[in-house]
Amino acid sequence: MKRTVRWVLLIVWIVTIFVLTGYPKLDIPKIQDLPVDKLYHFAVFFIMGLIAARLMKATGFFILGIIIVLLAECQQLVIPGRDFEVTDMVAGALALVVSYVIFKQKKVEENVSET
Repeated sequence: MKRTVRWVLLIVWIVTIFVLTGYPKLDIPKIQDLPVDKLYHFAVFFIMGLIAARLMKATGFFILGIIIVLLAECQQLVIPGRDFEVTDMVAGALALVVSYVIFKQKKVEENVSET
């Protein structure tokens, strides 16, 4: 049952990513010259990574993650007021790597504490 709930949560989160990245002319708060939008990309893909890491092996995790990152960014090619940016994809991919490393580290620590 837990696994089914996690899959549903992952699917809902992926849909949320496409809704957020597909919203036309999304105005995000600006903090002087900081690229805050990269933090948003990092955050949404970090959350997706934490959900997906519990469900998939590394290969499937990264294949799915990179496909979602690419599709979400390519979607912005046809959305008015949105731009395709490689740096957004880098932020998303980095978030996947960080979430996977954190998940694996936590799993290792749990296994050590059980012994």
